Amino acid sequence: MAKENQDSVPGPKLAEQVAAKVEKQIMDLGWPVGQIIGSEQSLIEEHDVSRGVLREAVRLLEHHGTARMRRGPGGGLVVTAPDIRAVRRSAALYLRYWKVDVASLVAARTMLELNCIDLVAKRIHDPSVSTRLSRVLEAEIGPSGGPASAKALRMFHFGLADLADNPAISLITEILMELQDEFTLEASKGEVPGGVRGRDAGESHRAHTAIYDALMAGDVALARNRMARHLGGVGRYTVGHDADQYGHDVDLATGTRDAGVE
Repeated sequence: MAKENQDSVPGPKLAEQVAAKVEKQIMDLGWPVGQIIGSEQSLIEEHDVSRGVLREAVRLLEHHGTARMRRGPGGGLVVTAPDIRAVRRSAALYLRYWKVDVASLVAARTMLELNCIDLVAKRIHDPSVSTRLSRVLEAEIGPSGGPASAKALRMFHFGLADLADNPAISLITEILMELQDEFTLEASKGEVPGGVRGRDAGESHRAHTAIYDALMAGDVALARNRMARHLGGVGRYTVGHDADQYGHDVDLATGTRDAGVE
């Protein structure tokens, strides 16, 4: 097809085709981050498109996080590693668009994280598993001996997902956790009493420790049960984030009075 006829096709459609071809090339090369796969002019000639179409394709590649154009001498299209933050945010916004609710988030998280328990249990004799999780649990205790930040508490769940050795599970878990955090913040209007935060963070740490202990003991069923109870409590914490509910006997962070310990 002559370049003139190609350029008569709507830019974005043709640009998407070029971007898809470049991404396929990057994957076929093994995703060599930092490698230049062509100058602007060489890519225009390779794909037989106009400069405008190529630049639109490059914008798509940069948006996807697969490559960026480096200007100047020695420049060209450089392979990059996708930014997980951008992926998480786009996915979270997509779920917000479809009006996903807390119950759906908790159901999905529970299914994924129970699967993580099963996968991690198969690797329980690998020293790196206990080392990674024990360090995460240690980080949940702040310098003064009190509970650490919410970010530190999330690392237990991220750690399990990573140790499951399944990048898809890890990514989706992070997406669901980020969105659930948003819901909690919105429900609390950004104002969580310090004492309540400390108490619930402490209960989450106890729940994580109980799950870890069950895993290390090789009791997968108990670890799954404790995780399910913990995530159910986290869900109730999200939807019940109101000052009137802080006085309930059931711990909002765990859903139980004993952090899931049986």
